[in-house]
Amino acid sequence: MAPYVGVDWASSGWLTVATDGDGWTATMHPSIHSVWFTHRDATAILVDIPIGLPDTERRACDRAAKEFLDDRASSVFWTPCRAAVEARTYERAKEANQNCRGDSLSSQAWGLIPRIREVDRLLRDGVDTESVILESHPEVCFTALGGEGSLPSKHDEDGIEARLDILESVDDSLADVYERFEASLIEEQPTWARRIGASNRDDLLDAMVLALTAKLGGGDFRTLPEEPPLDAEGLPMQIVYTES
Repeated sequence: MAPYVGVDWASSGWLTVATDGDGWTATMHPSIHSVWFTHRDATAILVDIPIGLPDTERRACDRAAKEFLDDRASSVFWTPCRAAVEARTYERAKEANQNCRGDSLSSQAWGLIPRIREVDRLLRDGVDTESVILESHPEVCFTALGGEGSLPSKHDEDGIEARLDILESVDDSLADVYERFEASLIEEQPTWARRIGASNRDDLLDAMVLALTAKLGGGDFRTLPEEPPLDAEGLPMQIVYTES
């Protein structure tokens, strides 16, 4: 399979964009285990989900990413502590986070906890995944690849176009690739299929920039922070990116 993969959660499944350096593919997967089974020979799989969970403090990589993005810092949420991720209700998760480090838990973070737990358990299964499956952040990647200044919201047309421009500045075939994926994953899918909706076009761009970053990095990435700490399970608390 393709050696460079970008993965983003897109409402009904894991949206996975992959490239072998020439061709590009996009697929929906029901689980992160399915992504790994399909792409276990990849050089790098970049995932927009926290990897490495704190016990008592906010992660340094989240803080560094907020500083890196400046006025778009709100696109980075504070990763919940491990006790909150293991909690089974929102109220218990908020209480666990409060007890661990003195702050509550946003509804956005709670909504992602099943996905965080899913990735965490794959990485802790004893399979050699941690050197391949790495955490990244699409907005950090877009900025590192040339998004100087403030990008418009990715939820409107100006934001979509601005991010497409960044992708095209690195690889001028990617606007055509995006249009092909938009047609195949949104417009041509039957309603019963595992698909993404029109409101998930930003997730498609996010998965594409993660795959492009994986390709450019080739397994050798810059990290936020420069010397990432490990969590209690030995997983690095880092956000990887590369520059064009």
